[in-house]
Amino acid sequence: MTPTRRRAIATLLAASLVASAVGCTAPGHPAPPAASSASPAAGPEPGPDAGSSTPVADPIYPQYGNPALDVLRYQLALTWSPQRKELSGTATLTIRAVKPVREIALDFADSYTVDGVTIDGGAAKPGRRGNDIVVPTRQELAKDARATLVVRYHGTPHTVPMPSGRRDFPEGVGLRSAADGEAWTMQEPFGAFTWYPANDQPSDEALYDISVTVPKGWAGVAHGQLVEIKSTDAGDTYRWRAVDPVASYLATLAVARYTRIDAVGPHGLPITYWLRTGKDESLEPAVRRTPRLLAWLEERFGPYPFPTIGVVVVNSLSAMETQQMVTFGNGIPARATTGEALELVEDILLHEFAHQWFGDAVTPKDWRGMWLNEGWAMYAQWLWSVDQRGDTDAGWVAWARERDGVSRPVAGPPGNPHPEHFGENNVYAGPAFMLHQIHRTIGDPAFFALARDWVQTQRNQQVDRAGFVAFVNRHTGRDFTSLINSWLDSPTTPAS
Repeated sequence: MTPTRRRAIATLLAASLVASAVGCTAPGHPAPPAASSASPAAGPEPGPDAGSSTPVADPIYPQYGNPALDVLRYQLALTWSPQRKELSGTATLTIRAVKPVREIALDFADSYTVDGVTIDGGAAKPGRRGNDIVVPTRQELAKDARATLVVRYHGTPHTVPMPSGRRDFPEGVGLRSAADGEAWTMQEPFGAFTWYPANDQPSDEALYDISVTVPKGWAGVAHGQLVEIKSTDAGDTYRWRAVDPVASYLATLAVARYTRIDAVGPHGLPITYWLRTGKDESLEPAVRRTPRLLAWLEERFGPYPFPTIGVVVVNSLSAMETQQMVTFGNGIPARATTGEALELVEDILLHEFAHQWFGDAVTPKDWRGMWLNEGWAMYAQWLWSVDQRGDTDAGWVAWARERDGVSRPVAGPPGNPHPEHFGENNVYAGPAFMLHQIHRTIGDPAFFALARDWVQTQRNQQVDRAGFVAFVNRHTGRDFTSLINSWLDSPTTPAS
């Protein structure tokens, strides 16, 4: 790994930030939808408990989320006006009471005007508590009772500050709009509440059905799978559906004049690339490498865990592992030398695709577990660069030790990061090094069997450190408790 490329990766991912096509639209022109067009079926209708979770209060950001509620499904009917830069929507939430409650309190930005609220069809009068919308119930909801909440709203979205020293989120997190009317999101660790009422915490995963209505010539892209496009005089409506549960930070929305490119990945996996027309064509060669990246990941970590994958490009300096639709910043290539830009884009995509296994299919219960996401994705990128780029384990070990040594004293140990230093080097480099030590101890066959089984046995679940330690010890027949706890809790970088 050259020093320039290593610096670029460190900046983007961990430092003080961080198959062939089967058809495409004509270059430079957005895909004009037919009156009604659809993608391959999104699979069978999920059961009534498919979006059920066990929410917990987040110890890092306790002001977000409500552990008394479990949102099972979000149905969002959204309309974006590029001219007014206004979002209007009707959010229909199916909610289970985790314990008896007399109010439904959800994260929802006060920049929106609430036009009407109902609970189970009856009108309700909402109140405000900071950035929460609070809706009294007509009678107490018993434990495990369900309610349907409908919120109609409109307004101009605003981001909130990123609680971090990272430099790749200067505009904050959440939904934001540009002068030309484009809109897009990145919202880790929170920010879903800037565009819909949400239980904005990682432990409450839910199913999603999102329709986005935009003017003709524009496209509305979201996480999940595109199942239908309808064209009317009012504009074009893109409908997206996620049949696997999604944490709120893994949701995404992007609106722009997009060129859609269709491709096929391993085992016939449907892939879509969304490039802003006239702006992102230089990224096409890199994003078209997606089938190769997925095949490499599948060989090591098992089958890709979702029915589709995509990449949507937005006006950002960063990238995000949004579920089934990676959000990728067009500013990333500029942070490498000209000769290494294509490789850098490919490396960052590999990292975000690795998250589909680690972070998306298996999600941390709270933000103390971010190391589970980033440690695995960073280590996947480590393995990729050694296998494909001619880099060395020794070079990565030196990089990880140096980066961890700088970040850990400032941002805290990976298992208990400081709230104001979210997503910094401490949750990337050290945990990747920890996985490398486990790998080195047990060898290739046992390590990759562990990685594959971790995803397959925990799929669509929320996990924590105790569960990971127990799984590793049980799977390997060895006791790695001390090693793992040392890497996650030590105020300084442990010895190798």
